[in-house]
Amino acid sequence: METQTKAGYADVLVGLQYGDEGKARVVDHLAGAYDVIARFNGGANAGHTIVTASGELRLRQIPSGVLHRRVALYIGSGCVIGLQQLASELGMLAAYGIDLAGRLTISDRCPLVQPVHVLRDRNEGGQIGTTGNGIGPCYADLAVRMHDGERCSFQLRDLLRDAEEVFEKLNRAAALREEGELANAMNRMREAWDVVRPFVTDDPLWLPRRVEQGARVLFEGAQSVMLDVVHGDQPWVTSSHTLPSYAYVGGDLPCKYHRKTIGVAKAIVSRVGGGPLPTELGGERSERYCADAARSGRGKADEAAGANALALLAGDDDFGIGMALRMLSNEYGTGTGRPRRVGLLDLAQLRLAVQQFGIDEVFVNKCDSLAAFARCADQGIPVMVGKGYAGGRHTIRFPAFGEAAIPKDPAAPLPPQLVALLTRVEEVIGRPLRGIGLGPGREQMRMVEEHQEDMK
Repeated sequence: METQTKAGYADVLVGLQYGDEGKARVVDHLAGAYDVIARFNGGANAGHTIVTASGELRLRQIPSGVLHRRVALYIGSGCVIGLQQLASELGMLAAYGIDLAGRLTISDRCPLVQPVHVLRDRNEGGQIGTTGNGIGPCYADLAVRMHDGERCSFQLRDLLRDAEEVFEKLNRAAALREEGELANAMNRMREAWDVVRPFVTDDPLWLPRRVEQGARVLFEGAQSVMLDVVHGDQPWVTSSHTLPSYAYVGGDLPCKYHRKTIGVAKAIVSRVGGGPLPTELGGERSERYCADAARSGRGKADEAAGANALALLAGDDDFGIGMALRMLSNEYGTGTGRPRRVGLLDLAQLRLAVQQFGIDEVFVNKCDSLAAFARCADQGIPVMVGKGYAGGRHTIRFPAFGEAAIPKDPAAPLPPQLVALLTRVEEVIGRPLRGIGLGPGREQMRMVEEHQEDMK
C-alpha cells in the first residue's frame, strides 16, 4: 500500500516599516529550515545585503538563500525582470563561487523591463525617489497592454517563443525615439538573455508540485508594507504589492499552503525617497537634505568627510543626531548609495502593521544602533508611542546602553536596558519577538527562543 506524501507549507516574510529593515539577513538566517526561497514582487529596485566573512553579497533580484547550497531559489511571476541586472548578479555570485545552475528557477510569466522603461523612470521618477531601474513603468505597461496599436508589455515567455521577434519590436520602439542609449541597451539585453534563459521555466506548477510533495517555502518580500502600491502613501510608494497576502499571487502558489507570516522591523526607522516619515529626525530639513544628496550623487563618503558623528550626537540638533545615526548605522541605499532619511522607532505604526497584515512573529534588527543614544546629552533612547498611528502619539525614553554592553558572546545576556525596551515592543505589538539583530554579521542574530531568560 502506497503512503501518501505529506504536503509542505509556505511562510511569508515581509518588512514592517519603510524598507531596508534587514530582511535578507533574516532570510539568510532562516533559509536552512526551508527547501525553497522565493521572491514574489519587485525587481532590481530591491537591495538585499548579506554580510559574510568574505565580504558583502548585494542581491537585487535573486532570493537571499544563495548561501544555502541545498536550497532552491524561485522568482515568481509577480516580479519584473531586468535582464542586464540579473545577468550581472549571476556573474557576481559566480565570482564568489556560487553557481545557481539547477538551483534558480524563474517564472516565464515575469514581465520584461525594457530599455524604454528605464529611460522613463530616470526622466520621471525623481520626484518620487525611485531607483531608476524601470520597475514602475514596466508594471504600468503590463496594465496598459497596448499603446498606439502595438504591444507595450512583454513577458519572459515571449522571449522563449521568439526572442528575435521581441527584440525587433523593442528595436523599432528605440528607433522611433531616436535614442542611441536605447539601441545600445538592446544589444546588452540580447547578451543578457543568453545568460538568463536557462533558468526560465514555462511550467506553472513548478512550485505547487514541490509543495504538494512536501517542500517548505519561504517567500521573501521586496520593499515593505508601508510602501505597498495601494496601502502606502501615494504617490511615494513602490510600484508593486508588498503585502504578505500577495505572496501567493506573485509567488505562483495556492494560498491553502500558508502557515505563518514573519515580520521584520529595525530599532530605528529609515526611508529613501519622498513621502511621510512621521518620526524623522530633522523633519523637512532632513527630507530636503536627503533629496538633494540623491540628486547630486552625495553619499556615505561625503558625509564621513564632512561631519563628525560623535560630535553631532553630543549636540541638541535633531537633524545632526539623525545624520550621526545614519553614519554610524550605515543607512545608505544598497543599490544607489543614497543617504536614507532616519527616524525614531514608531510603535504605533508597528502595531498597526502587525494587526492589519496578520503578522505572527517579529524580528527586530539593528538593536546595536541604539547604543549611539548613550552619547546624546540625555543618554536616553527615544521611542514614539501612542494609541493610534494617525494621532495622539508622544515620545518616551528608555535608559541608554553603550557599545561595550552589546554582547559578543552569543550566550551572554542582553543589556537590561535593551531587554526593557524590547519587552515594551512585545507588549505593544502583541506578538512575540523571535530574533534580535545585534550587528550586520550572520553570527550577530540572536534567536529569542534560545535565550528566553533574556526577555523575561
